Amino acid sequence: MKKTLIYLKFISIFLIIELMITFIISLLNLLGVNSGITTIILLICNVLLFFILNFINAHNNKKKGFLEGIILGFIFLFLMFLIKIILFDTGFKISTFIYYLILFITSILGGMFGVNKKSDK
Repeated sequence: MKKTLIYLKFISIFLIIELMITFIISLLNLLGVNSGITTIILLICNVLLFFILNFINAHNNKKKGFLEGIILGFIFLFLMFLIKIILFDTGFKISTFIYYLILFITSILGGMFGVNKKSDK
């Protein structure tokens, strides 16, 4: 039960930050910023979001960072994929697969680095 509450906490943080990122990217698009630039900004923000949340999660658990990164990364990707399918009804593209793969690998690395980070205590 405790693990479920921890995952729910990180999922809610993820969804809130992801909504804020999407809102900011949408504003940039409305202001006339090139869509290529906003795509790169979105990728960088999501990579940082996946890394930081998995880093914090694994650092708090102090064990199995690789597994924590896989679990939380999979949950995040599933939510993103579900939202994309429901809202945008897009087909499968290789670029989307590569994008999700980058995010998944980033979440695993965040978990691994989080466990290996020495605490200052």
